[in-house]
Amino acid sequence: MSKKIFKQYPPPPGTVVEREDADGSHLVGLVVTVVGYGTMGRAHALNLRRSGVEVVVGSRTGSKTGKKATESGFTVLPVAEAVAAGDVVMLMLPDEAMAEVHARDIVPHLKPDAALGFVHGFAVAFDQVKPPPGRPCFLVAPKGQGDMLEAAHAAGSGVPGLLAVTDTSPPETWDLAASYAHAAGCLVGGGFVTTFRAECVSDQFGEQVVLCGGVIELLKSAFDVMVDAGYDEVNAYFECVHELKLITDLLHRQGIEGMRNRISGTAAYGGLTRGPRIIDDRVREKMKRILEEIESGDFADEFLRNHADTEKMARAEADSPLARSGRKVLPRLYPDESTD
Repeated sequence: MSKKIFKQYPPPPGTVVEREDADGSHLVGLVVTVVGYGTMGRAHALNLRRSGVEVVVGSRTGSKTGKKATESGFTVLPVAEAVAAGDVVMLMLPDEAMAEVHARDIVPHLKPDAALGFVHGFAVAFDQVKPPPGRPCFLVAPKGQGDMLEAAHAAGSGVPGLLAVTDTSPPETWDLAASYAHAAGCLVGGGFVTTFRAECVSDQFGEQVVLCGGVIELLKSAFDVMVDAGYDEVNAYFECVHELKLITDLLHRQGIEGMRNRISGTAAYGGLTRGPRIIDDRVREKMKRILEEIESGDFADEFLRNHADTEKMARAEADSPLARSGRKVLPRLYPDESTD
């Protein structure tokens, strides 16, 4: 008999599922179909199998990722066949491909009572996928990159996760989501109840304003200022880029207070007095506008129209002085790693 994990349905905001509260009982006897075998799809498939769950991988015929899944020992089927075999169908596709693949290969082949699962809220939050009332539909979003999730699970651990269920899903979908999160390794540190929209908006805001946008532009600008002032590129690279990891590692483990207590007095004073001059009210206003673009769906529409330009923009960035300096320094620091 499956374990009842939540005390009420839907669970109130702020509910946290601990690792010991859940188990994989809601997946016993079920086939989980993983559609898409990229970094995240691979991690989920391997972790689920390690947890004793039967996994089928759906992939385009002849694809490189399908070949990798076969080499890893999975049953690999064309997407439509894999979907037809699944009791839980996890969509691990790029956001820009989700609507087309869902309409063409998922909807016509789903079992009547099969559940749909996602690792990111974009498709549901911005109406690229609209599960009909009664169809179990859940989100398990690991707070870690795919390779990190797989390595942690293989070592007996995992990462925290965000859990959500659509309003029109059966109540017991919450228990299925928590069971899936447990099997995939997404409850270490807790599974935090959220919504598809909140996960998607917060994820995009963090990526654009801090992680993949704001921080990178800050590094590029600081590097350029030092080099333009006559300082050596290697010195600029070490100070503006390389040492960032030292600080983020401290933040990750110790928080802001712990980080301040573990750096030099000069660094602490300089950061506390000069940081607010860089990130001022004008910058915060720009952050607010970016958040509004995400919330309104304007960014989603722009991305779906222009995502093909991403590679061209990334190539241009790779020709920047900062990127070129990285290609000089990194092979010396990490000779066994590729920077591709």
